[in-house]
Amino acid sequence: MSNTEYEYSFKVNSFEPIEEYCKKNNYDFVSKSKQTRTIYRNPNKTMARITINEADDKITKQLDFKQDNWVEGEVLKELKESQAIDFTDDEAVASILDFLNYKKDNTMIRTRTVYKTKGVEFELDEYSSPYSALVVGIEGDKDRVDAVFESIKKYSI
Repeated sequence: MSNTEYEYSFKVNSFEPIEEYCKKNNYDFVSKSKQTRTIYRNPNKTMARITINEADDKITKQLDFKQDNWVEGEVLKELKESQAIDFTDDEAVASILDFLNYKKDNTMIRTRTVYKTKGVEFELDEYSSPYSALVVGIEGDKDRVDAVFESIKKYSI
């Protein structure tokens, strides 16, 4: 079963004001992990994503699929996505992606910190490859996410 992700995503100069917002508004720290994400694209305007998460000396691998029709530079994204599948068999996943005509596009490395409360999740992504950037994602229930974005959009660059 797929769902539609409702997310604001934007670059910032610093995570400090966002982390202060989270503390002031009782967001819970959920996790911090290093992620390597490889994107595969298909001509049908979907992408497959393999994400390798490293946290607390544990490595997990996940595969998911997402629409690939958002426009670069847009802050609000509403895209259908699948649930993630945990996997250990790299060859089987490569075979599936090849069979479905997905071609490797790029790989990103980032550190992701997640805060969450009442239908809203913050994802603070510090990218180190293929470029350096600080990106904030806010996703969850539409009404709550819209209100949170209005409160913090002044930190966007």
